[in-house]
Amino acid sequence: MTLTATSRSTEPGVLLLPPDPPRLGPISRRLLLRPLAVVALAQAVGAVLLFAVGGARAEAAGLSLVFPGAGLLHAGAPVGFALTVVLLVVALVLWWGLSAHLAIPLVWGGSIAASAAMAGGIRWGWATPVAYALAAATLASTAWRFEARYRAKKARIPELNAYLAEAELPARTPRVRPPDAMDAELVRWAYDLAFQPDDGLRGLDWGEQFHGGTQLRYQLNTFSWALSVFAANLVPNAPAQVERALAKLIEKHTDLRVWRYWRTLNLLGNFDANPDPIVRDNIMFSAFLGDAINMYEAATGSDRFDQPGSLTFVWRDGRTFAYDHHSIAAAVKANYDRSRLGFFPCEPGWSFTVCNIMGAQALYGHDTLHGSALWPEVKPRWQRTLDDEYLTPDGSYAHIRSNHLGLSWDTGEVPGGHYFANGTNRFADILPDHARRAAALELRGAPAKMAKLAALVRDGRLELELPEVPERHRTRSSALPSWNGVIAGARAVGQDALHDAALDASVRQCGTGGRWPERPLRAGASALAAHMLIRWSSPLGTAALNMRGYRPPTGPVLDVGPDDDLLVLGARCDDGRTLALTVEPWRDAAGGPVRLAMRQLEPGRTYELRTADGEGPGAERGRAIAGADGRATLDTVVTGRVALRLVPVEAP
Repeated sequence: MTLTATSRSTEPGVLLLPPDPPRLGPISRRLLLRPLAVVALAQAVGAVLLFAVGGARAEAAGLSLVFPGAGLLHAGAPVGFALTVVLLVVALVLWWGLSAHLAIPLVWGGSIAASAAMAGGIRWGWATPVAYALAAATLASTAWRFEARYRAKKARIPELNAYLAEAELPARTPRVRPPDAMDAELVRWAYDLAFQPDDGLRGLDWGEQFHGGTQLRYQLNTFSWALSVFAANLVPNAPAQVERALAKLIEKHTDLRVWRYWRTLNLLGNFDANPDPIVRDNIMFSAFLGDAINMYEAATGSDRFDQPGSLTFVWRDGRTFAYDHHSIAAAVKANYDRSRLGFFPCEPGWSFTVCNIMGAQALYGHDTLHGSALWPEVKPRWQRTLDDEYLTPDGSYAHIRSNHLGLSWDTGEVPGGHYFANGTNRFADILPDHARRAAALELRGAPAKMAKLAALVRDGRLELELPEVPERHRTRSSALPSWNGVIAGARAVGQDALHDAALDASVRQCGTGGRWPERPLRAGASALAAHMLIRWSSPLGTAALNMRGYRPPTGPVLDVGPDDDLLVLGARCDDGRTLALTVEPWRDAAGGPVRLAMRQLEPGRTYELRTADGEGPGAERGRAIAGADGRATLDTVVTGRVALRLVPVEAP
């Protein structure tokens, strides 16, 4: 049954929920039949051994088929039974955490063999009803929890559809916020992170690379997205400096410490020793990297990662895996093409909604930038999988599903194991109708909550401190994640005054006054990167950037590279003629003379550099005449953060 053909409310309209959704999608049902058949077969064989064959060994083995380890109770070994239960829990964790799909069957099979081997002396007959009671209770409780959640969510459909039919999404006015002192410190810190030596990953949080929130790949992704929206929104007319920093961050994805985790997962989950992090599964690396390249190209126009072999991964034994933007996108599509579920895995056998949203974004963005047609070929089946297999009755999506068994449950990574939208773009580029529905459901009640906070703002200041909460990696707590939620929420409902006041309050509570390698805000690297992303995502967010692609800047362009002593915080030309700049010294706090190289000027035209807020004597900072190639240089002095304007001087 396909759930994508749902009714719509009137224009502008929000997609309604299916009125009678199935408990499981068709693919998930087929996949689930396999483990159910195995369990049924185990029960049948266990019953035969127990009631037809008989004997101590057969009975013990049969009971362990009925319930893992129950035969050890029959053989008078309760400690063995308890150990089996503990091992089953460990196996469950390994199944989920390391894709060790054989862990549970091995424990179960081992308990059968151990039960048969230990049988023959003591025979506790009461173990038989206990085994069947445990088996029945396990199956019944699992089915009850699933059914209860399904019925509770389904009961909400009429209410939610009534809300969606009348829902109006808050209006938001895109705006450019002038860079402030914290913007300067965050840009400076991100550049110092990027311009470390090629093997430098200092500044990131370190820990296990599988699930714990300390994955280096995601930290690099988020810093890349943040600098991309900074490039597009604040410095579109001075891309050279930020382009080099972004390129360095993307190249750091090839550091072996970032991707070597994959060989362990691939070996345990796929029985494949190939360490290539792109070719098979591993959407949590390939798609996220592809999306980061999309953002980089859309923000800067650089094609350096379109070149063959521009991203080469080198394994310990010297094997190399050469990729580029095109081959990464092709690998993502190839994985979708061969997936039975329609989504393909992060860890072997486990497909996450968020990762597959990133996969769709990666294909969509590549199409936008290069005119390919990867996403249209994948989209119909991808959307069926999203709507048929992952959508739950209340409009949320299951976080994870097994490609082998069709099962899904709460892994503890997200509240309740479900969400209305995910991915950096939250469906806005790949499925706009789904994005509007998700936004309406997410924002239900949010305008009223934000209005209460907005009422606390006095003269642009929010006198509030938020509690420190554990960050995802659980190694530290900080208030910045809470502030990130308020800042993003204020922007989502169009509360600009609250948004700016929350930015200021977050700096007052979390600011350190420190510089590299100390972080300018007290937080983990992921929360810090998320703050940068939220802070700089206006007027263009990542979704808008993915849909727009690259747009060359109009008007004068400032060329400043990473070797210059000038930090460019703002460079925009909104009227096509006047370049608005915000700059400050980068490395030398005292500042001094700097040379500004300009291009895309009107040949032969005189240009004057002035302070942005001055028209009288002393406001002029330099003057130059553009050459025939549209280039000119101006010498000026920068001793602190200053807003400047490069204006064409009208001919007499």
